[in-house]
Amino acid sequence: MQRPLIILGTGGNALDILDLVESLPRPWRVIGFLDDARPEGERVAGLPVLGRLGAARRLAENPDAAFVNAIGSEASHRERLAIVAGTGLDQARFATLVHAGAAVSPRAVLGPGTCIHHGASVAGQVVVGAHVTIGPGAIVGHDTVIEDGAVLAPGCIVSGFVRLGRSCYVGAGSALRQRVAIGDRALVGLGAVVLRDVPAGATVVGNPARILRRGA
Repeated sequence: MQRPLIILGTGGNALDILDLVESLPRPWRVIGFLDDARPEGERVAGLPVLGRLGAARRLAENPDAAFVNAIGSEASHRERLAIVAGTGLDQARFATLVHAGAAVSPRAVLGPGTCIHHGASVAGQVVVGAHVTIGPGAIVGHDTVIEDGAVLAPGCIVSGFVRLGRSCYVGAGSALRQRVAIGDRALVGLGAVVLRDVPAGATVVGNPARILRRGA
C-alpha cells in the first residue's frame, strides 16, 4: 500500500523530491504541496497545491499521511527549522527519503525528514540530523556530523570528521577540508574551498574561503 506524501514548498527542491520518490519501489505517493505563495488548487508538475503551510495539521488527520520539507535555499536556509516547527507536526510525521541512485553506508544514521538525492554518497559513521537535504552528487565523508536543517547543495564535497551546524548551507561545488566546523546558520558560497572553521551566521566565499559577512 502506498502512503500519501505531502511536500512543503513548490520550488526546485520540491521537483528534486518528486524525482527521488519516483526512483523508489513505490512506497510513497505524492498527493500535492503546501505553499504560502501559491493559491490552493494551482497545479505544479501536475500535482495540486493543497493549501498554505498551516493546512498541515488538517491533512495530518489522515494517520497514513507523511510530510517532507522542500523549502530551503541560500536565501531561506536559516528559516528551515522554524518552517517545520510552524506546521505543528510531530517529527515522526516526516518521511526520510533516499534516492535509489544514492550510496548511503549502513553505518550512517539518518534523522526524520532528511532527503538524500541522486548520486549523493554518505560514508560510514556519518550522523545526519532531522530535515537535512543532501543534494545530487554531494559527497559526505566518514564520521561527519550534520545537524538539523542543514542543506548540502549539489556537488559539494564534505571531508571526514566535519561538523555542519544547524540550518547551515553548503553551496554547490564547494569543498570542505577534514575536521572543519561550519557554524549554525552559516553559508558556504558556490565553489568555496573551506580550510578553517566558519563562525555561526557567517557567509564565506572564495578559494581559500574568506569571510564575506559576519553573523546574521
